[in-house]
Amino acid sequence: MTADLRRHPRVPLHATVPLAFSFVDAPTSVSSNRVGNGTIANLSVKGCQVHSDVPIQKGDHVSLRLHISHRDVPLSIEMATVRWTKAHAFGLEFISLWPADETVLREVIDMASTHRRTS
Repeated sequence: MTADLRRHPRVPLHATVPLAFSFVDAPTSVSSNRVGNGTIANLSVKGCQVHSDVPIQKGDHVSLRLHISHRDVPLSIEMATVRWTKAHAFGLEFISLWPADETVLREVIDMASTHRRTS
C-alpha cells in the first residue's frame, strides 16, 4: 500500500462535475487554441483528478471552468499544472484562482465531505 502524501486530502465527488479547459502558455497566462472537456473524479482545495480523452502531458498548464450543479456561473481556476498522467486521467495542481472562486471551491469540498460522512 502506498501512502497518500497530499497536504490537502481529496474528496470523491458523488455527481459528475463537467469541466472545460484550455491550455495556457506559462508564465504569460495566455490561452492557446487547444481546448478540452472532462469530468472531475475527486477534488481538493489545491487540485483534482480529471478524466478526459484529450492528450495532455505532465507539466502542461491549463485554465479550468468547473460546472458545479448549484451555480449558474462556472467556477474558474485561472491556472493549474498537470502533475501526473495515466491513460485517460490526469492530476492537476491549482496554481492561481480568484479568492471568491476559492471560497466556492471550499464550500463544494465541505459539502462533498459532509455527504461522504453521512453516507
